[in-house]
Amino acid sequence: MADLTPAKMLELNELVEADAEANYFECAPPEFARPFGLGVKHIGSVYVTIISKLDTMAHNHIMGLGASEPATEASLDAAIAVFHDAGCNNYKAQVGPLAQPAQLPDWLLARGFRKGRNWAKMFRGNEPVPAESTDLRVERIGIEQAEAYASVVLPAYGITPLYRALVKGIVGKPGWYHYLAFIGEKAVSAAAMFIKGETAWLGFMGTLSRYRGHGGQSAMLARRLEDGLAHDCKWFFTETDEETPKRPNPSFRNLQKWGFKLAYQRRNYYHQLPASPVKKVRHALFVAAHTLRIEIQRLIREREKA
Repeated sequence: MADLTPAKMLELNELVEADAEANYFECAPPEFARPFGLGVKHIGSVYVTIISKLDTMAHNHIMGLGASEPATEASLDAAIAVFHDAGCNNYKAQVGPLAQPAQLPDWLLARGFRKGRNWAKMFRGNEPVPAESTDLRVERIGIEQAEAYASVVLPAYGITPLYRALVKGIVGKPGWYHYLAFIGEKAVSAAAMFIKGETAWLGFMGTLSRYRGHGGQSAMLARRLEDGLAHDCKWFFTETDEETPKRPNPSFRNLQKWGFKLAYQRRNYYHQLPASPVKKVRHALFVAAHTLRIEIQRLIREREKA
């Protein structure tokens, strides 16, 4: 299998992640998408995702800049306008080291962005999967276990219950593969994979804090790689925090154990403006009201099933 050129590596790595995130948003149920102002916009090869009512860099993203074709100032300004038109001040742009043109970082800085942390973008080919022994039972799940999946992902990532409908919305959707790992009957780890053509993106891997140390990440990596190979995937991509002497990252080393290599360090560029006191209060009330509604609905569904 021929190696990818650096430019092709950047293109595949960035765009399969962008495709996965865009699809994640597009699968959101209307009861979440409408009140929260969720949206996806494609501007040429650039992807923009937004949740306008929450106005946070966690979900307001500009992706694919300069990855498959040179970016232009016009396309960058059009992406930024998506946030401004929705009243958002907080968003993030993701830029690979070979993104074109070379002055793209300067364009971002001139528009009020600042340099943020790097993410380690990782890749793996279709080499055989090493043998792995685990005391966990790993199952691929469907829509009937979407609630159980969300109940692991939310606390594992420290995500507020507000996002439950969004997180579980992709379970069972085309292109997505979802997994739970069990100790006995208890779901303790969760993971996802998005396949497009010959590429696969691995994400949403998390384990409940009290059950860490049982090999959940390794078990999930092994199963997703095996399933991806069975679907003729040639390339697997994922990302994790950059490892530095001051910030060691066990996930980075675990990915290497499973054959992943560092493709490049991707810089995140942050655009942040402090909210006014009035906006902070309105945001807190909005989040509290919708979180309460979502949790009441979940409890009602659980009681009906009992």
